[in-house]
Amino acid sequence: MEEDAKTSKNPFDEPSRRLREADPQEIAARAHIALVDAGFQIPFLGWDIRLTHPDLSFSMPAWLNTFSIRLLTLIYLAGGNDAPSADEWVPYRSLKDGLFYAKNFGETVESRIAERFGNDLDALEKAALALGGRRVEQADLAFVFKTFPTVPLLVMLWRASEEFEASGMILFDMNATEHLSVFDLKLLSSELISLLIKVADGKVILE
Repeated sequence: MEEDAKTSKNPFDEPSRRLREADPQEIAARAHIALVDAGFQIPFLGWDIRLTHPDLSFSMPAWLNTFSIRLLTLIYLAGGNDAPSADEWVPYRSLKDGLFYAKNFGETVESRIAERFGNDLDALEKAALALGGRRVEQADLAFVFKTFPTVPLLVMLWRASEEFEASGMILFDMNATEHLSVFDLKLLSSELISLLIKVADGKVILE
């Protein structure tokens, strides 16, 4: 039992420890966020996540306050560097270490875009705009989402036709893995797609 306890570490422990030991001003500068009052203000999809320091207490809209978003916020602040966005989009497989996980990413994350919105582009457009997405002229419908300040995501959808099934794709800034690992980027992408689907299905009320 003691061995099991050691191997099943709480994923929040390490990033929390690193944040508590770090200089708040250095964290804010590296993550491109504001240092306010007793902590940090992290913009995310047009809303703010607030995190106190050093006790690391969260404040954010209820619909955004998920296990994954809290964990990703800590990881984003605790790791990475101050590399800015490269302004060059690449697919998941082209990210550092992304090729190994690319098939799984396509099957478990990108496929959900087409499954829900392939025959309902209007629903995607409404949900994307509600979540702060910026329309861009790619695919049949595409939006850029500012998740964390240096980790934008480009969500693209091609509608179904007589010849082809609907398909979805997510592109990343070339420097994305300077801030989050490919595993964390998969988790972030999954959270965004889940939010889009929930908003489109009326299961989330945005505050």
